[in-house]
Amino acid sequence: MKLRNLALTTGLLGAVFTNTVFALGLGEMKLNSSLNEPLDMEVQLLNIGDMSELEMLVGLGSRADFKQAGVERIYSLTDLRFKVDLSAPGKPVIRISSRKPIREPYLDFLVEIQWPSGRLLREYTLLLDLPLYATESPSAKKIEAASQSSQPKVAPH
Repeated sequence: MKLRNLALTTGLLGAVFTNTVFALGLGEMKLNSSLNEPLDMEVQLLNIGDMSELEMLVGLGSRADFKQAGVERIYSLTDLRFKVDLSAPGKPVIRISSRKPIREPYLDFLVEIQWPSGRLLREYTLLLDLPLYATESPSAKKIEAASQSSQPKVAPH
């Protein structure tokens, strides 16, 4: 009987702590900058519960994390700044920015978040476009191309 109660108690405690450890999550990213501009991006925070900004420590993954994940840790990543932003109700995010313009069109890096009961590491890959191409929509290009080709050609007499 004692063994059964001990197993039940251990199982319940394990379930409670497991749910707490995996409660916080990192979601989709939103890129607000282009190539040759300082980085400006947001990453969704999921399931933060009633945690405050002070309970979450966010930053770039360690050198060991990069090595273990097989991701190259380039020097320009050391310029990245991470800030937890809980100001928008129901839309908590991590703001990732840089002071210097990003010159590489492709960035691959690890974001680490730690909180009192756990740690999470997630890889993000960015493909930065030039500002001109980032603002044009593909449908606008198709419409423009279609309107140019449908004009009748007048042959000279």
